[in-house]
Amino acid sequence: MRGKASAVLLALTIVALAPSLGVAQYAPKWHVGDWWITKEWRFYSVTGKPYWHYTRYDIGGIERVRNRNCYVLETRGSSRPNISKSGAAGNVLYVRTDDWLVVRHVLTIGGYKPQPPIVRDCPRGLFGPFPEEPELPRLPLRLGDPDTAFRKQKRDDGSAYLREISSVADPELLKRLLAVGDTLGSQAVRPSGTVYQVRVEMGGNLEPGPFPGELGITQSLQFWCEGQPWRVYEEHVQYEGKKRARYVTGRSWLIASNHAEK
Repeated sequence: MRGKASAVLLALTIVALAPSLGVAQYAPKWHVGDWWITKEWRFYSVTGKPYWHYTRYDIGGIERVRNRNCYVLETRGSSRPNISKSGAAGNVLYVRTDDWLVVRHVLTIGGYKPQPPIVRDCPRGLFGPFPEEPELPRLPLRLGDPDTAFRKQKRDDGSAYLREISSVADPELLKRLLAVGDTLGSQAVRPSGTVYQVRVEMGGNLEPGPFPGELGITQSLQFWCEGQPWRVYEEHVQYEGKKRARYVTGRSWLIASNHAEK
């Protein structure tokens, strides 16, 4: 009996001390009417030359998908930072309110001849460092999770070896990265609270086989903070070859956020 009582007491103690033990959870707080703008540094796929692109995000409402509440996250892109909420959104993402998985993507292609929206349902959710997707980490974050091994995870479009590593961010590193975003007349948003660093990674050629190729890792390095609805910085990185040569293929900074006026 004494052993069982001690085990119960230990379990209750761990639950009570969970935040201080590094398993505290973090997720941004979204409300209908919230909006924010990011500035992205990208490469043209054909020429390989860099360019700047801006994206506005709006929480347009909450709707149900498969009997689960979802934030309706609208995005609009432009080559200029002053993006208003006007016209049809190019992309609409349905993000579940409880686990933050993107379970539906609606793409609208503009032009002289309007095309019907392309609807992509994703029952398993969109996750992983795939550039054509929102690259949201598994929210809420589990800080200091000791399991850092790549694990094969099933997606709607196949499988991938994925892992996430979260921790409290290095303030000096973040300071340097945000300073790079202070260009083209806009400044990167500076966090005022605790900042969390997340490495969302996908590993390639991790299984032994008759023709084992060179190991490679695709990474989305993100920084999230209290008081902001979106990551304040992200960079998409490729590590290739035996020596893990590092290539930055894209960067993004949060430059504005607010709540829509009534």
